[in-house]
Amino acid sequence: MAMGPPIYMNWLAANSGTAATKTVEYPLYSDTCFTGQMRHGPYEFLNTVPNHQAGLVQTALVLRVDEHWEFPPPDWERTDVERYHGGSFPDELAALSSLALGVRLKAGNMVREFRPGGDPKGTPHEWNPRPFAAILVGVGRNTWVLPRAAKGYHPLDGLKILNTLPSLPARSATTLVRAARLYQEAIWLAESETAMSWLMLVSAVETAANQWQKEKDPPAIRLETSLPDLFHYLSELGAEVPARVAAHIADMLGSTRKFVEFLITFLPSPPEVRPPIGFQHPWDKDNLEKTFRKIYGYRSKALHDGIPFPLPMCEPAFSQLDWSAPSEVPMGSTSALNATWVNKDTPMHFHSFEHIARHAILNWWERGAPERSLLSRRQRTCS
Repeated sequence: MAMGPPIYMNWLAANSGTAATKTVEYPLYSDTCFTGQMRHGPYEFLNTVPNHQAGLVQTALVLRVDEHWEFPPPDWERTDVERYHGGSFPDELAALSSLALGVRLKAGNMVREFRPGGDPKGTPHEWNPRPFAAILVGVGRNTWVLPRAAKGYHPLDGLKILNTLPSLPARSATTLVRAARLYQEAIWLAESETAMSWLMLVSAVETAANQWQKEKDPPAIRLETSLPDLFHYLSELGAEVPARVAAHIADMLGSTRKFVEFLITFLPSPPEVRPPIGFQHPWDKDNLEKTFRKIYGYRSKALHDGIPFPLPMCEPAFSQLDWSAPSEVPMGSTSALNATWVNKDTPMHFHSFEHIARHAILNWWERGAPERSLLSRRQRTCS
């Protein structure tokens, strides 16, 4: 039986009736504020109600965890990265919560522990602290690259989607955590290193798209679709040859097509609040496909040629005081930093693609959970 990420295995253990061995608390840092308090399965989100100041990172929530599952001892005879994503147990919940709410959230180390028969008020802990910059780069500007993440109050009701996590297949749960971790890092860097944020956000989508395609099509079908001539050549060598070859190379095939198809399949509705018509990106399939292909092309150039995402797509979007939302598209052609971009080659601002990427991953998450009744079947709009 495949094992999922620790927060998933812990939830399954709780659902099976395994008693909790202890309860622990972790701080969750953010530059925004939340309304309400929530408990989902063995996880409780306690609101610290900080004095909100834009750009200031504070302990906005405390995550309380009932531990029902024990980490298995490692097998020292083999390398195992099946559930590796570069983070710890609380990082998984912080990342999924960041994705669900569209805000910056990071977890700190355990600060308090409650054990059966121990001090009912808990035992405080201070392990190696995790350094966080007190102020996000960009606070001095008049506008934000990702305004929604930095402003307003965010209801914790948005965490209800966490209830579907235990009903996902184990491998999908692991992929979801990896995609959420990439999304989490993308929006933490959005105000200071937006070109890097683009890369991480595209990678978050690609991570989910890879798992989606594995579930949708077996490797041999993907090989036949992407490289029909090679498939037929291999078929002539033996009926079993295409499947054997596909098992090794299928995940590398059709990267752009896979990325675009995922976004179109799980495309959310446009944001509820938009700028005037002339500053909106068209929300039809043909125009969006062209934009997604261009974005993926910039991702490839950044990774393989060292050419960063275009500067106009990394700048805060133009807005007017009487607008409800900033422009979704860069305005006009741009020349800067020894480069020139004509307007058609800079099709979308970061905050617009973040809306699409985040909600597409959430739609994939929701549709992959059999217990769909926990959430309404709707195309998501910007919270």
